[in-house]
Formats: sequence, structure tokens, C-alpha cells
Amino acid sequence: MSSKRPKTDATSWGKSSDIGDKSTEQAKFANKDNTPGAMHRPATKFHHKIGDPQFPAEGNNRYHLYVSEACPWAHRCHVTWILKKLDGVVGLTLTGWKLENISHSPPFDDYHGWDFVDSGSDSYSYKEPNNFSHIEELYELAHPGYREEWESRGQRPYYAVPVLYDTKTKTIVSSESAEIIQMFNSAFNSYGADSSFDLEPASMKKQIEDMNAIVYPTINDGVYRCGFCTSQQAYENAYNSHWEGMDSVEKILGESRFLTGDTLTLSDIRLWTTLARYDTVYYSHFKTNRSRISEMPNLYRFLRDVYRIEGVSSTLNLEWIKKHYYWSQRMVNPTGIWPLGMPTEDKAYWEKSDDLPEIYTL
Repeated sequence: MSSKRPKTDATSWGKSSDIGDKSTEQAKFANKDNTPGAMHRPATKFHHKIGDPQFPAEGNNRYHLYVSEACPWAHRCHVTWILKKLDGVVGLTLTGWKLENISHSPPFDDYHGWDFVDSGSDSYSYKEPNNFSHIEELYELAHPGYREEWESRGQRPYYAVPVLYDTKTKTIVSSESAEIIQMFNSAFNSYGADSSFDLEPASMKKQIEDMNAIVYPTINDGVYRCGFCTSQQAYENAYNSHWEGMDSVEKILGESRFLTGDTLTLSDIRLWTTLARYDTVYYSHFKTNRSRISEMPNLYRFLRDVYRIEGVSSTLNLEWIKKHYYWSQRMVNPTGIWPLGMPTEDKAYWEKSDDLPEIYTL
């Protein structure tokens, strides 16, 4: 680690000039608001593909997925892993809920990313088969000096989840959720995945991309742009953009069951993992509080409709989601106290079904 720390005036996360790889989703849907205090999400680091010469498609758990139940970006991979029936094809380990010592300003010595724990909910494995203690270790193994690269720019290392790890070459295939869910949809169809179920039909690709262009910047990242900004004007800009997107999707879902019609796609999964956290976290913690999801009939119907699909509800750990955001993000909630009595903690919030169609079958 460098003994000289760069001076920085940064009080918000990321810089618009440091987006990184221009082919990433973060670059494609970058925050165009350069108001002081606006949040700019850094680009993820690893963008290899299953099917590349170095990473041929294989089953038998050669590849291993690391996700946090708290993180919506990782959660979309977990849901896709479930729906494509990748258990036994791609390994899975869940991290703990804590991100300790998050800061937007140096020093970053005590920040190591998501930790690994011995146990959690009963549904999935928390066993870390490669003896890592934090996600940081995967990044340094795959790219020695990763921390130093970030700290030399005065920025906190970006130890993002999900991580798709190759146990054979001991490196990271991808740390980009948008790319991982596409790989899960098709790359393992000959190795045990459910090949009869397609979340990205070729005939719908343009529609899916059009939906992603709304959902990513205004909703998936939009809630973070509200919550992680550090000036009133940046917040108001993000808030207005967010609600423009939310109202647009509310209207779309008033005309069709899912974002692109009657077929569940990757766009729906991307939207769902944000909505699943909304009334518990984003409404209050990120100050997006114009309306709760439960007050928007089409979004609320969609949220409960997808929740009922076989396997989806088992991926939702609301206790850890709540604890992670309110406890870990001290720059937003300095006390680290998490709230009680959230409406989503009542089963009736999720199980109300009088306005729902027949359960979607895969």
C-alpha cells in the first residue's frame, strides 16, 4: 500500500471521469448529472464470458457464484441461478450481511468488502470452499494490486458482488451482474441448466434492452443516486429522474403482466430485486419517499406476482437486507440503528393475492 495518500475533495461515491471500461453497463447508463455531490457508480472490473477459450462451458461446479443476500445486483444472479436450475452446475456461496468501514474518503485500510460467515438462513450454503475470509481476497488473487489501483486515485476499492469465480484457473470470470445473468440464461444449457426456459428470447431482445434503459438508470441505480448523493441539488435531480422512471414502469405494468408482455424476462428480474427492497429500505433510507410500492397498484401487483414463482421467495432475506443497509451505510445512517415494524415484515404484504393472475409456471 502506498505510504502517500492522494488529496481528495470527494464526498460522494465515484467520479464521472472515472467510469472505466466503456463497454460496461455502468458506462452505457452512466449518471449524466455532474452536479457537485452526484453519485457516479464505478464500472465493474471483470468481464470475461463463459465460452471464452480460457473459460469453456462446463458443469460440475467448476464455476462458483458468490452473492450477498443484501445486494440487489447480486440478488438478480441468485434468482436467475434458481430459475435456470443451476444447483449442481454452478456452485453458490452466500456472504454475510455486513460491509464494515464503508467510507467515501481515505483512508480505506479497514475496508475489505463482504465477509464470509458460517451460517445464515437455512436455504443455501454459506460455506466458503476456497478459504477466503472476505471478497477482497478474490479480487487480489485475480488481479494483484487491485486495492492499490483504487487507493492511488483516492477511491475506495470496489469489491462488488456478484463474483463468478473459476475454481480451475483460480481467477474471476465476471463481476458484472448484467453479464452473469445472461451467461446463466444460456451458457450452461448443455451442462444441466433448464434449457427449456429462456429469459432472453432472441425475438424479444430489443424490447428487453429498451426496458433495461429505463430500469437501470432510474430505478436500479436510481435509488442509489438518491441515497448516496451528498448535495441537495444532486438529490433533487436524482429523485425527479427516479420517479419519472417509476411512473413510466407503473404505466407499462398497467398494460401487461411483465415489462415486455406476458413472458418473464431478465428485465423483470432486474426490476424485481430493487422493488423487493423498496418499502424496507429505499423509501426511507435513500429518501425516495414519494410513494411506497404498496401504494402503486401495478408495481405492487408485479412484485407479488414474481415473488410467487417457484423458488423466488427463498432468495429474499429481508432481515439481512434491512440490517445491511441501515447498519453498514453509516454515511447515510450514522447511528447504524435499523428500524422495526416495517410493513414488509408482515407476510400479508407478500401474500395478498386477490388481484393476481395464475401463478407463472416456468
